[in-house]
Amino acid sequence: MKKLLLLVSFAAVLLVLAACGGEEESTEGAEESGEVRTVEVAVSSSSRPLSYVGDDGELTGYEPELLRAIDEKLEGYEFNMEGASDSAGEIGLDTGQYDMLAQGLILSPEREESYLIPDESNGPSLMKIFATGDQEGEIESLDDLPGKNIVPVTPTGGVYNLLNSYNEEHPDNQIEFDTSDGGIPTSDRLQEVNDGVYDALVHPSNLGQQKIIEEAGLDIHVTEPVEINPTYFLIHDSEENAELRDELSEALAELKEEGTVSELSNEFYGEDILQYEE
Repeated sequence: MKKLLLLVSFAAVLLVLAACGGEEESTEGAEESGEVRTVEVAVSSSSRPLSYVGDDGELTGYEPELLRAIDEKLEGYEFNMEGASDSAGEIGLDTGQYDMLAQGLILSPEREESYLIPDESNGPSLMKIFATGDQEGEIESLDDLPGKNIVPVTPTGGVYNLLNSYNEEHPDNQIEFDTSDGGIPTSDRLQEVNDGVYDALVHPSNLGQQKIIEEAGLDIHVTEPVEINPTYFLIHDSEENAELRDELSEALAELKEEGTVSELSNEFYGEDILQYEE
């Protein structure tokens, strides 16, 4: 009888241990499924209205608010935004310091080869020419830039690609330009055009140029768009980030469909830039 009781007790202990083990495994599985990955994102801190530091000291603007809207949709991720210059952002992305770069970026062959690119753009960027005021009517398109003194361009950016493409298509009407680091503020570039240091600046128009021109009282002639390009978030090329790229693409598509992207565009740019998206 005692032997029978001992056997029953031993069996009960095994059952309790098995239940505890199952409960522990279940808890661990729940913890794993609830894990949130922090994604380090470099954004511009001085490119109003694209991205800038607000009066409360927090990053805001079209792209930071778009990132926050994406963050709300992606339960497994949390975006940590950090202000960085153009050059520091790309260096950080190359080294893996940042998982993503958000700076109103137009694709170039080098960027497409180096980074993971979402299927969905952030919306189109309008490329315009900002010329000295006395050249209104004289500078209205890329055809008018040969022989002019152009503000140096970033060697890996969309403007560089645009001007090179133009020169390839127009061997008898070449635009001459130099390259420089991308960390020069837009306000400084516009001031140089105003002062006659350069004749013209070819630049995406989503970096608050009009506000800079008005507040500083600059005499700048702004052309109609000479090109319309989609802009993208760039993602560090790693196996881990491949899934992030896919989920971010889906979130962007949903936000466009829901009207959130248009709302943010109207808020920060004063117009719905999606009307220019093909």
